[in-house]
Amino acid sequence: MAFTQPVWNPIPSKPPTVESQKLTPSVILSNAVQAIGGRRELKSMESFQLHGMMHLPNNRPVVEIELATSRGGKVLGVMSFVGLGQTRFGSDGTTAWEQSFEPDQSPNYTIIDQATLSQKVKQINWLEWFTTLPTHLEHMEYGGVAEFDGEQCLQLKIKTNALRTELAFFSKETHRPKGRRTVEETPNGDAVVDVYFRDWKRVDKLLLFHTVIFSRDGKQVTMSLDQIEVDQVDDSLFELPSQVKKLRDQQ
Repeated sequence: MAFTQPVWNPIPSKPPTVESQKLTPSVILSNAVQAIGGRRELKSMESFQLHGMMHLPNNRPVVEIELATSRGGKVLGVMSFVGLGQTRFGSDGTTAWEQSFEPDQSPNYTIIDQATLSQKVKQINWLEWFTTLPTHLEHMEYGGVAEFDGEQCLQLKIKTNALRTELAFFSKETHRPKGRRTVEETPNGDAVVDVYFRDWKRVDKLLLFHTVIFSRDGKQVTMSLDQIEVDQVDDSLFELPSQVKKLRDQQ
């Protein structure tokens, strides 16, 4: 969430049950919000921090992930590629940046725009994907019941742009978000990419998934989160590196 305040105004705060109300995107999203802790708890969240590891299908660890976000657009992300090196990105709420390494392992800092930063955060923090879904309500429609990740789910079709539609799935039984499906164009034709949310655990007053599975053409990569903390981030974490301050002042 870089740190994107959840947008829930379009959704009733006390949604009717699935059985008593015609299913619409707003009802499905509202039920999902209630299922993971409620709108009030999500809106009151000041900061969010996670740590985890990406594993290949053979369970070999490949990327260690650390991400902290805070209200006001503050971000610090670190991705450590096993045996290769580390990249970082962040923002103090005003200036967004990323750090990569040259072939000689010297650090290289670059100023990036907010859209690029947001995309980097969403690749790691799938809670942000869920909390920002209401911004697409006018482009959503209910797509009926479908099986997804071995469970009967309510399906939402989301037209994200003129050429792309993604599918969001919500458990018919628990109302929790189950994942997302997109179709990507490749030189060998279209590829179906599924994202599954599993391993739900309590984090303070919220119920959050701790495992994210990325499945493409039958091959799966797993992101396992061993630490999620809410409202525990020290604001000094988001201070700009001195090299980024110099780049900012030169603009």
